[in-house]
Amino acid sequence: MIKILFQVITFFPRIFVSYSLYDFVQVAVIRKLRSFWLHPIFAQCHNSVIFGKIGRIHGYKYITIGEKVNFGDFCYLTTWPEYVQEKPTLKIGSHCSFGGFNHITCTNKIVIGNNVLTGRWVTISDNNHGNTSYEMLQMHPTERPIISKGPVIIEDDVWIGDKATILAGVHIGKGAVIAANAVVTKDVPAYGVVAGYPARIIKR
Repeated sequence: MIKILFQVITFFPRIFVSYSLYDFVQVAVIRKLRSFWLHPIFAQCHNSVIFGKIGRIHGYKYITIGEKVNFGDFCYLTTWPEYVQEKPTLKIGSHCSFGGFNHITCTNKIVIGNNVLTGRWVTISDNNHGNTSYEMLQMHPTERPIISKGPVIIEDDVWIGDKATILAGVHIGKGAVIAANAVVTKDVPAYGVVAGYPARIIKR
């Protein structure tokens, strides 16, 4: 029924009204309806949080989200309690904005502070399918155990560019900037700017 309602609401504006009104319906109506439906599933989620079209949400009982957070289309928010003994924690602060196609995956602990901004196609992960030991490499990737090298902590006011990847065990300090396409494998100091693969400090 909800899907049919969405189709009706989105179909008729394309025929009878301007694009600006159609865009208003998509943002102000469709997104708010979707968000209202999603808010209760999480361990905690403020009623001001806005969700675009969903990629996937999994393990939502271990996810908390602060106020006035916006998720672009096709974001993936996942925790995987079925693969670990201690339950994972994914905590997102307030006033954050996540670009489309972001992928946040957690088996240990991910904490994202307030006023964090990301571009599109950003990956934040605290886990891997196994490691690079000879024994693990002899296994099929899908059969390797899920492991975590440590939590990911992203402090307030961090800006993460398009297609950047944040890997397990990383602590990113307040106000840091992660350049587009960077792969962050080590801690980033507060107000540092990092770029490259692996990411290196280019400005403090």
